[in-house]
Amino acid sequence: MKYLLPLFTVIFGFAVLETAHAQNDDLANSGSFYSGFGIGTPSDVQAANSMGMGLSGVGLYSGSSANITNPAQWGLSAFTHGSVAVSMLNYNASDQFDSSRKALFAFENFQLVLPVLRSKLGFSVGFSPVTRSDFQRITEGSFTPIEGVGLDDVDYLTNTQGSGGINKFEFGAGYRLFDNISVGYSMGAYLLTQDQEVSAAFSDMTYRGITYNREIEGYAFGHKFGIYARKGNIFGSEDQISLGATVSLPVSIDAERSVTAFRTVNGRRTLIELGGNQANMDGTVKLPMEINTGLTYNLNRYVILSTEVLMQNWSEAEYSYSPEQQAYYKDRMKAGFGVQYHPYRTEQRGGFFSNFKYSLGSSYDTGHLNINGEDIDTIYLNAGIGFIGRQSSSSVDLSFQYGIRGTESSNLVKENVWGFKLSLNLAELMFVRPKFQ
Repeated sequence: MKYLLPLFTVIFGFAVLETAHAQNDDLANSGSFYSGFGIGTPSDVQAANSMGMGLSGVGLYSGSSANITNPAQWGLSAFTHGSVAVSMLNYNASDQFDSSRKALFAFENFQLVLPVLRSKLGFSVGFSPVTRSDFQRITEGSFTPIEGVGLDDVDYLTNTQGSGGINKFEFGAGYRLFDNISVGYSMGAYLLTQDQEVSAAFSDMTYRGITYNREIEGYAFGHKFGIYARKGNIFGSEDQISLGATVSLPVSIDAERSVTAFRTVNGRRTLIELGGNQANMDGTVKLPMEINTGLTYNLNRYVILSTEVLMQNWSEAEYSYSPEQQAYYKDRMKAGFGVQYHPYRTEQRGGFFSNFKYSLGSSYDTGHLNINGEDIDTIYLNAGIGFIGRQSSSSVDLSFQYGIRGTESSNLVKENVWGFKLSLNLAELMFVRPKFQ
């Protein structure tokens, strides 16, 4: 593991430099333009072993890293697994009139898997985002103060900066029923926090500029079920096929909204609550049902092929605080394919680069939004590299991605998304008394 610390230090330094550069350009803390609709864009969680393919890893098992996607795999763990992942994504957005660049440095997920019975029963606790709502939106317009009086129109500009979304704390267990079949269950606490700061300025000094904050909060509990099955020696002595699937039930969050602003009261700047008696302060935010399936074929111990299909019925989702934005929701499907090559598993390694594993993949996402008759779809290309220590099963995985989202037609925004994800994975034998002191 002597290469892990230097590699992690270099990548972390690169992330810091990129974040500082984004902050100098006033581009940090904002992501996709489309995350400003409803409860944000879905955040597809990926296991460390499948990040380089752009897949969740629901049907891909690895003994060297935890899998946060499929609880059925937690019962297969022989090691205590710990995993943490971060990402740096850049969004180059453009419409028919202008373009902008945004950057987002985000925490992806954390997970700890403890095998109570090695390769039989395992428990997991983890944290991951479900949706993200990080955006900045500027709107321009005008209005007539009093009709028929002959006054000039007043121009206005509003700047809305949003952050937050839905995060999930998850606890569950996986159990190996038979040699080739395991099942799992997890319960998640879904926490909704959505903040929006709105500033408005007017061309007529008669109208005073205003700034206020909107915040939506709530929580609920959800359930996910998983299954994983595998069978070896299909067409040869080294191949294996595996199938994984998960079902996440709908989650309905009873939320509360507050609107606050700073005002001068008795000569002092005071935070006051606006609209406290309005009936629309209480609302419902409902996440849709999700089905995720994956099929993996190990051609041999060096080459892995994997494909996945994810479906979410967003047409059944709710966002009662904005019926107009809720009307944009539509059913979503994401399909992807990837390949991995593991040269480090050869008996005689051919130099430094044979210590790594390599991944390639692509995916197509129909998106969960249909705006002005246009599906906000995304095409992604992914590549990854991973290093597994020679004296332990711990690993570092680094993946790169490039995607195209949306369209410039129908007064919409097209985004070029590129960046990387980094995962640090620890796999160790815990609570084992050594034979020799």
